[in-house]
Amino acid sequence: MTITRIQKLQGYRIFRDFTWDGLPDFGRYNLIYGWNGAGKTSLSSLLRSMQRRQPLETGAVELVIDGNVVTGTDFANGSTPAIRVFNRDFVDRNVFETPDLALPPVFYLGEDSAEKQKEIISLREEQDALNKVLTELGAEKEAKISLQNTLCTNQARSIRNLLMGDVRYNNYEAPRFKELMRTFFSTTVLHEALTSEQRAEAENLIAGKALPKLRVPEFGQADLSSLNGRLAAELKTTVVASTIQELVDKPEVAAWVERGLHLHSGGQTHCHFCEQELRPTRLANLSAHFNDHFNAQQSRLKLLSSEVESMRKATRQRQIPERSAIYPHLFEQYDVALKKLEQHSLYVETYLDGLTRAIEAKKAQPFSELNLSDYLSISSAESTKGFWAFLGLIVDGLNMVGASSGGVAMQTICDLVKRHNEHSENFEKAASEARKKLELDEGLKAFSQWAGHQVRVKELADRIKLLQDRLSPLDGQIAQLQRVIRQHHQPAKELTRELAAYLGRDELRFEPRENGYTIMRGKVAAMHLSEGERMAIAFMYFLKTLEDSDFRLKDGIVVIDDPVSSLDANSLFSAFGYMKERTKNAKQLFVLTHNFGFFRQVKNWFNFAGKLKKGVYKPEASTICHFYMLAMKVEAGQRSAWLRTLDPLLHEYESEYHYLFRLVKDGAAMAQPNSLAEVYGLPNVARRLLESFLSFRVPGQAGDLKRQMEELDGSPATISRIIRFLHTHSHMEQISEPEHDLSVLSEAPGVLADLLTLIKRNDEKHYNAMMALA
Repeated sequence: MTITRIQKLQGYRIFRDFTWDGLPDFGRYNLIYGWNGAGKTSLSSLLRSMQRRQPLETGAVELVIDGNVVTGTDFANGSTPAIRVFNRDFVDRNVFETPDLALPPVFYLGEDSAEKQKEIISLREEQDALNKVLTELGAEKEAKISLQNTLCTNQARSIRNLLMGDVRYNNYEAPRFKELMRTFFSTTVLHEALTSEQRAEAENLIAGKALPKLRVPEFGQADLSSLNGRLAAELKTTVVASTIQELVDKPEVAAWVERGLHLHSGGQTHCHFCEQELRPTRLANLSAHFNDHFNAQQSRLKLLSSEVESMRKATRQRQIPERSAIYPHLFEQYDVALKKLEQHSLYVETYLDGLTRAIEAKKAQPFSELNLSDYLSISSAESTKGFWAFLGLIVDGLNMVGASSGGVAMQTICDLVKRHNEHSENFEKAASEARKKLELDEGLKAFSQWAGHQVRVKELADRIKLLQDRLSPLDGQIAQLQRVIRQHHQPAKELTRELAAYLGRDELRFEPRENGYTIMRGKVAAMHLSEGERMAIAFMYFLKTLEDSDFRLKDGIVVIDDPVSSLDANSLFSAFGYMKERTKNAKQLFVLTHNFGFFRQVKNWFNFAGKLKKGVYKPEASTICHFYMLAMKVEAGQRSAWLRTLDPLLHEYESEYHYLFRLVKDGAAMAQPNSLAEVYGLPNVARRLLESFLSFRVPGQAGDLKRQMEELDGSPATISRIIRFLHTHSHMEQISEPEHDLSVLSEAPGVLADLLTLIKRNDEKHYNAMMALA
């Protein structure tokens, strides 16, 4: 697909009302020449919109492509040809610079890379903004949590101090209070606060002291009846032996002698007491007296004595609670039972004392029958009756004393201890319930404040979560964009080599950095690239894109708008050669320029490619290449651009100067103009002609028009008139300032005549030669 013509441009930028009338259709090679402001940028932007598939929103635009009319609104539907456009927009979009503060800037080549790097910057800015907000919200959240924690700590301390005394509240800390608050927060109906009376009642209850639970006493089994029967029988038992009457009659002596006999059982021959010789017959008689029956009875008595002492010890070691350990309301009953138990204990102690006396008596009188009742008595007359009743129970064979008043007292004490324990249990439960009520009441007082903090913390947490959800994928998106950018990178050496070939010098080189390049000038970073250098980098990259896999050069259209801005002559030739080599195989090529040197190079190339004999261009006969120029006119006070066939002088001569001279000559010969459109561009033409003439006539003052003019031979009035005319009306873009009223352009023919006269006066030979050519 190729572009045949631009059929209509109406209301599109500087093209007010252009139609394709009498112009040759575009060929394979097309060169468009025009000064700045003549409409080159508008044309290249039109074709760039077609490349980017962006529909035009203003103006009526129609192009003929392969015989079909395509409007500006059709650019988005994909029916346009494959096209690549280089212009200022391409430069801005494809050479994107990211300054890194103190570090050298990083450049990103390629529209896709540049756009993606802009996305990266935007995403990072979004990250920074989100992180800033997150930091602020996080700080506020932490502050609220801190206030909430302080509240919980203070309230927990207050509750602990109020309810101290219960181990469950001795370590009451903030976490437990928080749990209480969360319980309140999750319930639908809160507890009602205590009334003053209810609170006072609860506080009074917990102010009391609960007594510890007591161990219920165990009085055990006291089998006094069995002991009584066995001892009574033993007292009736006598020892049968070869008795010594003296020892029978005197038990105490018998006991003394028995112990002595044992001391002399080791074969001693003399008495330890009197040191007299012990006669064998005496020893034999004593042994017969204390025979085995005697010894057996003594052992039984000893066992009975131990049993009595064990009962005595058990009786004395009963763990009966102290009176002060029980609740006061039990004192009365406890005192009665305790008194009965003490009386009973006295009976038992007295009875056991009698048993002990009886045993000792029997030990001393083993050969006599004894009665147990002879050894049982009580000293207190008032207790005698009760004691003998107690004995009667024992004699009647009762194994326990439960039937006695002592047994009743023991049971009463056990019951009272149980009642005490039950009261303690109930006391703790009631106190516990009171403490729970007070805990809830204290919590209710602080709940409103806590809930306010909690709601705000929740709001902040939700906002933080939303921001984190937005922030979370950004790193991945940035990393993905960076990977895509890296995939579009060319090796640094290749970029450096191609840039040197384009510029004609190897001053600049690329060093890879992150996703882009730092451009070095020699051994230091190129901190400030000139517009020409930026243009060169962009154009070098543009030519590289013509090799992309998604663009077939031999089937595509290439549009190049002024790629040599600010380049010197040597670089211009290098750039042209590089461009020619990379674009020569395009199916269709458009070159737009205002640089006459570059124009001349392209013109000569197209002349050769189009096989124009002797470089003569005849639009009606040429099929391969065509040459056009942009012109300006003023309509209704506004500039309007239009496209026409290239002026023959610009095509035939190697210098723009010839063309300008002819325009000035024609303008000087013009009759009084009928409209400003006829003379609108003449001030610019005259200025460019004069500057070109002065460049070789007065080279020492280049760039200072006034001083150069003063070096010429001419009337000061004429020179002043020319300078005023040029300064006032050249480079004008609109009609606005009163002091620059374009009505004075009516003097243009006269000023141009003065200019030709000035050239003739200073170089007549040159003037005559140019007039002959013009």
